[in-house]
Amino acid sequence: MARAVLIGGTGQIGRAAARALAADGWDVVAVSRSGTLPDGLAELGVEAAVADRADDAQLRAVLGDGADVVLDTVAFNREHGEQLNGLAGLVGSLVVISSASVYADDEGRALDGEGEMPQLPVPIPETQRTAEPGDATYSTQKAELEQTLLEGPLPSTLVRACAIHGPGAKLPRELFFVKRAVDGRRRVALALNGESRFHTTSVANLAELIRLAAAQPGNRPLNAGDPEPPTTLEICRAIGDALDHEFEPVLFPEDSEERPGLDNPWAVPRPLVVSMAAAEEQLGYRPVTTYPEAVPETCAWLVAELEGGRSWDGTYLEGMLDYAAEDEALASRG
Repeated sequence: MARAVLIGGTGQIGRAAARALAADGWDVVAVSRSGTLPDGLAELGVEAAVADRADDAQLRAVLGDGADVVLDTVAFNREHGEQLNGLAGLVGSLVVISSASVYADDEGRALDGEGEMPQLPVPIPETQRTAEPGDATYSTQKAELEQTLLEGPLPSTLVRACAIHGPGAKLPRELFFVKRAVDGRRRVALALNGESRFHTTSVANLAELIRLAAAQPGNRPLNAGDPEPPTTLEICRAIGDALDHEFEPVLFPEDSEERPGLDNPWAVPRPLVVSMAAAEEQLGYRPVTTYPEAVPETCAWLVAELEGGRSWDGTYLEGMLDYAAEDEALASRG
C-alpha cells in the first residue's frame, strides 16, 4: 500500500486530505505536534504521529523507511523548502500548499506589496509571473518556497490555493457573516457594492486536487479554486441560506479605506480569480463541490465554536466584527 505522510495533518487542509487519501487506499500518517486526530480519521485507518516540523530529526523519525508522498500544508519559506529537498531518497514526491498570493502583475506588484492592488488577468493562469522571491512579505516567502522546491531533486506539486474555507480554519473568513447571524444582525454593510470576487477554495476541492497530485507526481505549480467563484454578495446569501438567516445587505460603492466599517475578508478592488485549466488537463481534476454546497458544514462548525466560547480577538478578523463602525456606516444610508 502506498504511504502518505501529512505534515500539518490534523489542521484544516490536512484533515480533509487525510480523508480523501485514506478513501483512495493510501496508508496515511497525520503528523502534528499534538499527535491527536480529529473525529473520524482513526476510523478510516489514519495513523497519528507526533513531530514538530521545525525539528528535522523528529520529522525523519516519523518518515521511518520513507513515504511515497509527503503533503506539507504548513511550509512557508526557503528553509522549509530546503528541509523538504533534503528528504530526497526517503520520499518519492511532494505536494506542498502554496498560495495564489504569489502572483504579481506585469509591474511586479503582489497582493501584499506596497501601492495599489496588482492588475492581474481574469482568470490567472499558472504561467503568470510571481512575486520576487525573498523574505519581505508572505507572498515573497511563498514564492521563494516554490522556487526552492521546483529547483530541487523531488517532483513537487505546488498548490496555489485561494480563500480556503472549511471546518478547522484558524482564521475562518466565513466568521464575518456567521457571527453576525448568531448575534441576530440582519443589516450588513458590503463594500464595493458586494461585487468583490476573491476566489474561494473548499477544502473538499483542495483535497481532491491533492489526491490526484499524490497519485500523479510532477514538478509544477497548480491553482486550486472553486467552480463559479462567488462574489461577496453571493457569499452573504449562501451563508444566510445555510443558517436560515435573512441578511439585508446594504451595498456601498466605497471600500474600507474610503469609509470605515466596510471591510470584509473578500473585499478586493479587482477580481482575484484563478484558472483551473491546468489541473483539469494535467490531473483530470474535477471539482467535487461548489461554495453554496460546501459552506453549510463550515457554518455549522463555526456556530459550534462560537457557542463553545471561542474568540478570534486579536486577529485581523476582530476589526471586521466592529459593529459600532458598521452601524455608523449604515446610519449614513438611513
